[in-house]
Amino acid sequence: MRNGRSKIAAIAAAALAAGGLGAALGLTPSANAATAKPLTYVVLNCNLKPAVEPSSYVLACADDGMGLEAAHWTSWTSHLASAYGTFYENTCTPNCADGKINHYRALVTLYDLAAVKGHPSDRQYVEMTVIFPSTRPPVYVQENGKVVKTFPLTQTFQI
Repeated sequence: MRNGRSKIAAIAAAALAAGGLGAALGLTPSANAATAKPLTYVVLNCNLKPAVEPSSYVLACADDGMGLEAAHWTSWTSHLASAYGTFYENTCTPNCADGKINHYRALVTLYDLAAVKGHPSDRQYVEMTVIFPSTRPPVYVQENGKVVKTFPLTQTFQI
């Protein structure tokens, strides 16, 4: 039995020295790992271009009626991005072309990552939650068949 263990150890040592077993066990760097580009965490702008820590971000691309401006990023990691800035929203009263733009202080978190088509080393944040620490924009919901104006502390968007 002792002799069998010696042979296995000798074969493993020879294979490790040759690189085969080491590569198979992940003990030696592969060419792909050595040349792989590190991941970049991004948001996609309205033109579907990746952006890192943008100072502004449009949520309503059709008319620029909602978004984030003056963003100061405090975190931008593989798990979460966070910022503070100003959330803006068009009132669309009497219509969106003539509506007033209201501004609100905001704390923002980006999370949930997905692959970016055509950019293999990028991962895009796909969820945004906006927290309103003071004045809040109205959100209209239906309750018991009636439209009711609410002012939630947070709003979440797919981006």
